[in-house]
Amino acid sequence: MLKLHQYFLRSTLWILIFSFFITALFSYYFAKQSEIESAKSSLRNIVNVASLQRDLNSSYLAELAQSSRARVSYIDKQGRVLYDSEHNSSDMENHLARPEIQEAKLKGIGASVRYSSTLKRDLIYVVKQLPNGYLRLAYPQRSIYNSVVDMMAKILIYFLILIALLLYFSGKINSRISSDSKKIDSALDALLKKDFSIYLGDVSCCKEFTKIAKKIQKVAKQLKKRQRQKDRYTKRLKEITKRQGDIISAISHEFKNPVAAIIGYAQTIKETPDLDDSLKRKFIDKIESNAKKISTMIDTLALSIKLESKAIVLNKEEFNIAELAKSTKEMLKQKYRDREIILKCEDVMVKADRNMLENVFINMIENALKYSEDEVVVKCSKERVEVIDRGIGISANDIKKIKEKFYRVDGISWNNSIGVGLYIVDYILKLHKLELEIKSQKGKGSVFGFEIKKILVK
Repeated sequence: MLKLHQYFLRSTLWILIFSFFITALFSYYFAKQSEIESAKSSLRNIVNVASLQRDLNSSYLAELAQSSRARVSYIDKQGRVLYDSEHNSSDMENHLARPEIQEAKLKGIGASVRYSSTLKRDLIYVVKQLPNGYLRLAYPQRSIYNSVVDMMAKILIYFLILIALLLYFSGKINSRISSDSKKIDSALDALLKKDFSIYLGDVSCCKEFTKIAKKIQKVAKQLKKRQRQKDRYTKRLKEITKRQGDIISAISHEFKNPVAAIIGYAQTIKETPDLDDSLKRKFIDKIESNAKKISTMIDTLALSIKLESKAIVLNKEEFNIAELAKSTKEMLKQKYRDREIILKCEDVMVKADRNMLENVFINMIENALKYSEDEVVVKCSKERVEVIDRGIGISANDIKKIKEKFYRVDGISWNNSIGVGLYIVDYILKLHKLELEIKSQKGKGSVFGFEIKKILVK
């Protein structure tokens, strides 16, 4: 298969050669016709001038033949040749039937191009009818052929010069095409090797190559961008994989402790028939407590999966948010008997999914209780809800990620080490078109809150 510049050169040469032969053919034909017509015109002029001579004797006719360099013949009315400058007239046959004589007989002047049986060559004939006969001049076509051949030779020389110039400039163009095609080829090889740092700004041999080069660079930029995205995704995937391993480990650990406790207390009761009733009740309470803990963790995981699958349908109703805060406090006080939860809530009516918002209050207050040794303050007003603690706090970097599912801050767990508490809070609030806001400082406590203007009963 030919390269582009080779194909261009060969195609151009074939077109030029074909064009030359067509041009030469037509040029030869038209040049020949032009020369013949020119010869006819010249002979007409000569014969017209000669016909003005009253005495067409042999001496005058010989001079006419010499001066015009043409064959001169004088023919009488009956077609007998009385004089011929190049042949003995007595040996010549009757010329009355010759086409040029017949035309002159009808029109006064006639012409023909034919083969002369007397001289054995092609001649151009012009005949003028005179009162006593016909004056005929003939010019050999050989001289016309020579003239046409000279012209064709000149055309051939010009054509060869044109071919030489074409080869020269084609070589220049081919060199640029070859150079630019190599650059484009190298760029494509680089793309295949995932090397996107290519530059094709110096490809400029033709508009098409420039367009291709620009598109290749554009593709390279897009591939480079996608490669960066892929690298980030791969890195993110590795982080997620690592985090999932940590999550599985955390879930396993969190479930293992209560399960181990249940098994231990149950075995003790089973293996000690005479166990004291008070101690037995205490162990049963422990079993129940750990079972509830497992149930809570399972419910939390189930809720997070349900939220993620977008299977939640809000059941909105009107209720007092202060009463919701109060009922949440009473529920958590049974679990955290020695902790203080301070409510500073106004009576504010809202329209929302009560169960969902109760889950939000439970998660926010329980997190505050777990990671703060002081009291936890819950504030409710017509503008916002806030849960304030004076605990360990969260770093600025962790605040950006803490809403993510299964995220754990430096080994600290949110909602029983599973890491879905704030993910659930954030998702439920977004379902209500609200936004979780977190303000925290490492070692100085945290404030978790959200505005409620959008769910107020008007």
